[in-house]
Amino acid sequence: MTYATTRARSGLTGEVLFDDRRGTWRDAQSPATEMVVIILRTPLGKCLVRPTLGVDWSRVNKLRTDAPATAQAAVNAALAPLVRDGFIRDPQVTARVFSSRGLLELDVSFIDVRLRAQTRTTLPTITVTV
Repeated sequence: MTYATTRARSGLTGEVLFDDRRGTWRDAQSPATEMVVIILRTPLGKCLVRPTLGVDWSRVNKLRTDAPATAQAAVNAALAPLVRDGFIRDPQVTARVFSSRGLLELDVSFIDVRLRAQTRTTLPTITVTV
């Protein structure tokens, strides 16, 4: 059952993905997944239309030993509106910080409520500037 459709995006670049065989944009497996990816890629306050959208990466200091826990808390706080509005439930966030290289790896799993399916989004290691 499809409850909505949206274009799939690359987790690495955020670019919309094109399906060369069909000659059209690739459909996302889950619109909720696309909402989560957009939130993860947006620093809090940088979306002019909705300044409350995004993750407060300023809280994460990759040189501290509590950086993974702080990153998890920041992501959970950013995803809270999706949970509150009933788009997703049971978000599970795992963060690994590679402080010597300035990298942060996120693994986010959640239930897409409307699709009634478990979805897992693993973002490749991304650079977080703090």
